[in-house]
Amino acid sequence: MTRKTIRYAGALGLAVVSLAGCGGDDSSSDPNSANYDPAKTTLKDAGLEVCGEAQEQIPQTLASGEGVTNSRAFFVAKDCKGKETSPNTISVFQYDSLESVTAGTAKVKAAFPDAATLTKGPLIIVSTGPNKDENLAAVEKALPEGL
Repeated sequence: MTRKTIRYAGALGLAVVSLAGCGGDDSSSDPNSANYDPAKTTLKDAGLEVCGEAQEQIPQTLASGEGVTNSRAFFVAKDCKGKETSPNTISVFQYDSLESVTAGTAKVKAAFPDAATLTKGPLIIVSTGPNKDENLAAVEKALPEGL
């Protein structure tokens, strides 16, 4: 894994920690802002709005599983219309090694059997809901090249 890949993956995964709910200051997409949030920027670049946190959607065994360094989940929509929830979610699991990603993939797929999943570097991205395939494709397209 290259330094650039680690930086993007770390930024995406770790940024998920500070992601706030819907609305608010758009400075989260400005890399020069103290509020910069790469996860929010990636979802915005994918054409999705973050309606709110969806942490309760992540099974505890996945959030603290072996090799997991970070996990976050978001309710997303093309337009939240002021709502804090949505039937669509995007969850991100960041692992400490590619070996952990391989082991984690089976657990994630077992926990979310009807979800669309994507593995990129140290990340497993899970999309659920009626727009799961469309949302995951948009997120994949919005991810930085080389991740």
